[in-house]
Amino acid sequence: MNKCSENFEKAIKFYLDNRAKTDKLFAEKYANEKKSIKECCMFILNEVRKSGINGFADDEIFGMAVHYYDEENLGKIEDVECDVVVN
Repeated sequence: MNKCSENFEKAIKFYLDNRAKTDKLFAEKYANEKKSIKECCMFILNEVRKSGINGFADDEIFGMAVHYYDEENLGKIEDVECDVVVN
């Protein structure tokens, strides 16, 4: 997989780590060893690309990250080459 922006990965991981501390159901899904932050970020980039929209609210991006961990069968996640701006 392509390397995502390190800052993007850190922001997603920080959010998910904190959510897992307060949401036991999510924490169980987040602990899935078949999933990773890198693949989660690629999933988000694929969803953004499919939408055709260039800007998203933080909550929308974090929602995609949670969705990645909630769903078991997301199909093949393609590599995406792009620049990610993290506020």
